[in-house]
Amino acid sequence: MIGDIAYLHIDGFDKNVDVEFSEKLQSLIDGGAKGIVFDVRFNGGGYVDVMSNMLDLLLPEGTIITMSDNRGEVTEYRSKEGAIELPMVVITNEYSISAAEFFAAVLQEYGVATIVGDKTIGKGYAQTLISLSEGAVNLSTLKYYTPKGVSLAGVGITPDVEISLSDEDFYNFYSLSDEQDTQLQKALETVRGLMAAE
Repeated sequence: MIGDIAYLHIDGFDKNVDVEFSEKLQSLIDGGAKGIVFDVRFNGGGYVDVMSNMLDLLLPEGTIITMSDNRGEVTEYRSKEGAIELPMVVITNEYSISAAEFFAAVLQEYGVATIVGDKTIGKGYAQTLISLSEGAVNLSTLKYYTPKGVSLAGVGITPDVEISLSDEDFYNFYSLSDEQDTQLQKALETVRGLMAAE
């Protein structure tokens, strides 16, 4: 917690992260959080179902993500009724990839979060690991679409508030203090503005 703002750095969408996320987020809200900052910088993605479970807590009822394979078969993940309704900001950078991009994009499309940081690269595909007689190969087998039917492949997300770290701070990211992290400071300023407008 930073003051009365919940801060969650999501490193990846691995198994059980959705359970930990739900518990931690509820604990921070119970502790008096009035706004939330989600940090998905350097998040390489992970499981779509884990990401969807996390977004289900933050969205009203509706589509979260659709996936289409090369035969045109579509799988859709949906959120249920009921959502946490606090001002939210998501911090992204060029290494917010795949599920991390979609986490930010979906919250942005629903209008429930402001995106702060750098433009993402636009992965937009899911890979399947296929075993071969000698080794294995990762093939893109599914294309992702946002709730509005937009593919992020080759496009990425443009933040609502664009701000970059200096080259030095970027390379020293994990040793930055909160005060030195200009993207975090802008995210906190943004969410405070949203809180004041409530």
